[in-house]
Amino acid sequence: MSLAVYYNSDPAPRLSLQQSLPGVPCRLDYLNEGGANFVFRIVSSADDAVDERLPNKLLRLRKALPHAHSAADQLQAYDANFKHLFPHEHLIEHELVQLEGHLPRWLNQTLPYIDRPSHRQGDRLPTEETHGMLVTDLTPRADETLLQIKPKWLAQSPNAPRGAKRCRTCALRAQRASKDIRTATDQQESCPLDLVSCDASRRHETVSGISADAELRSYLVEDAQPLLRILRDQQVSLDPRGVLHADTEEDVLNVCRAMTLRDCTLFLRRSSEGIEARLGDLDLKQPAKADRWREVENGLIEGGWYANDEADAYHMPEKICALSRV
Repeated sequence: MSLAVYYNSDPAPRLSLQQSLPGVPCRLDYLNEGGANFVFRIVSSADDAVDERLPNKLLRLRKALPHAHSAADQLQAYDANFKHLFPHEHLIEHELVQLEGHLPRWLNQTLPYIDRPSHRQGDRLPTEETHGMLVTDLTPRADETLLQIKPKWLAQSPNAPRGAKRCRTCALRAQRASKDIRTATDQQESCPLDLVSCDASRRHETVSGISADAELRSYLVEDAQPLLRILRDQQVSLDPRGVLHADTEEDVLNVCRAMTLRDCTLFLRRSSEGIEARLGDLDLKQPAKADRWREVENGLIEGGWYANDEADAYHMPEKICALSRV
């Protein structure tokens, strides 16, 4: 089920339930959702025909949840903390759009008729929200391929013990495995340190578990390296001492910035024109998570997960992490 709306870009982007010339008739189609946001596609009302007056962007709207910040606050945080760190062409673009006519309230009425993840059925839009976010639409067309990966921790945790046999990502993977938990990243069975290895053969081996597309694998091995190494270097420079030694408010804020970069998504879209690479999911992590990060870090250290010296009941010789080969 979709909602009929009108798009207008003059003097600034806005979506309305009522026609206002020269508003463009379109509809909002539910695309997907995460823990904090809904994503809708803006589609022409004319039998899905392409209308050049519509933005080639998706509409992202926050959920009515305590940890979900307004679109204006999200954009301000993005601009202040991340926009300047990477080349413009390698970032998902963000632009505010005004929501008119109580649009979120009407969208809420469509949600019960949409096929959504069962664990998110209770999530709704805040009816008082006045703005959303227009973000780059990387949805692949019929002749295109889209790959989404989370590079994760491209450098070791500053708090890891000396001589560790696992990096932060691999240590957490091993700990989760002891609880019979396997995330999508875990299932790739690759080490993020290998993704930016100086050894091209290690990079080749790593990307083989990430994608079956030869062109995308080649791009990750070679052309994506400058972007991935900027990402790694920013993770390191923002958090040189680790969350266990984040003693001041500025320290904690820098850890939040670094943790955002450790959980962002790299979108790769292959088309006849080449491969487009953009980083997304750069919503600033909040200081309230710092205690949880400390808990995880202490658990990995004290449980022997970094050292591959975990309890006998769970012990498995490490074979994936780059540090196990040192």
